[in-house]
Amino acid sequence: MVWFVLGILVGSLFVVSAYPTNGNKSTNLREKINNTVPVYYVGSDIPKYFVKTMRANSTQNIRAPHILIVESSYVENNPRLKQLVKMEILSGIPVIVIGNPSIINETFKGQFFAELVAGQGPNGKINHATVYGYVVYSHNGILQSKEFVSIDSVSNALREAYEWAVKNIKPNAGTFKLGVEPLSSGAYWSYQNQLDLTTGESWKPYGRLNVRTIYYKLMNDGSSQYDWYDVHVKQQSVPGKELGWSDWRTARMYTWIKANYYNPNGFLSDYSPTTTSGTTTVGVSIGVSVGDDGSQVSASQSWSYTIPDVQVYDESDYSQELAKWVHKIAPDKAVGMTTYQIEPGATLRFPQEDYGTKAWREHYGVLYAKPPSWWELPWDWHYIGEDWIEFRVSMG
Repeated sequence: MVWFVLGILVGSLFVVSAYPTNGNKSTNLREKINNTVPVYYVGSDIPKYFVKTMRANSTQNIRAPHILIVESSYVENNPRLKQLVKMEILSGIPVIVIGNPSIINETFKGQFFAELVAGQGPNGKINHATVYGYVVYSHNGILQSKEFVSIDSVSNALREAYEWAVKNIKPNAGTFKLGVEPLSSGAYWSYQNQLDLTTGESWKPYGRLNVRTIYYKLMNDGSSQYDWYDVHVKQQSVPGKELGWSDWRTARMYTWIKANYYNPNGFLSDYSPTTTSGTTTVGVSIGVSVGDDGSQVSASQSWSYTIPDVQVYDESDYSQELAKWVHKIAPDKAVGMTTYQIEPGATLRFPQEDYGTKAWREHYGVLYAKPPSWWELPWDWHYIGEDWIEFRVSMG
């Protein structure tokens, strides 16, 4: 009997070893990125991730569209290479940085920059991003910028950043010149910047958090004392069930914006939505009105988003200059099992003379839930703690 049992065990081990899992195979065989746009690089490891690369040098002047990827440790203490990165950004070339993002910050006056400063994921604390991407361009004479951030593995993050750069590169990249802001009358909200974040596969098997927040500046506001900014959050949860990773679903989404986190003069002028329940759509309206909070003009922005089987809890506090929302999502409904996006917003005010300190903190989080297996008693859902990312957002 003993020999019979041993025979079964040995046979089982043979079967397992003879048929390796697809998971191990896909993890070990990462293909290089077959880049169709030229990639120039500064560093040593970048060529192993791409099919075609060319080493950049501090004297290059490539006027054709391309992408520059740098390892920050090679640039931080090299003034010539830092100047190269600056000139590439100012000519509209997408620049991707592995490591310290400071080499792409403070490139020009009033530059938008969002730095990942804290976070918590399924595997512990998140202290920094893996990859940053940055591109600037002119639209109707207005200087605009987009930033990409990923906390995925280096290989995944570079693929994500490259695809982002290809989507955002302009035909005139390499010959781009800073434009002159067009003359216009009347106050209006000018699209200025966009932050794109993805957690990629780093939170597998629970899900993926994506952010595509848009920032506007109030133009022709008639004020020589203050500047106003609108923050239009676009926060998306893609649960493990939707991705085919697991049965984890979205149960909560957390968002907050603290205007005075870095500057005591930061002021929350407006925010939306407030607590909402029993409806399928919520309206958002933010902005300024004449006479309110020092404003000389009236200007607002409005949009809406769906909240099926979702309750919105407003936890904001004007005394703390804090706009804060919790979206309670039904994990057993379609909204919890599939991709869902929320779009709250806030209007922030900062003194004009405080140049260099127009900065605030943003928080994006998600809570996942999974139903119990049929044999588990009591039949209670499984929850993990909130996974979240925080940014220091600066307007120069």
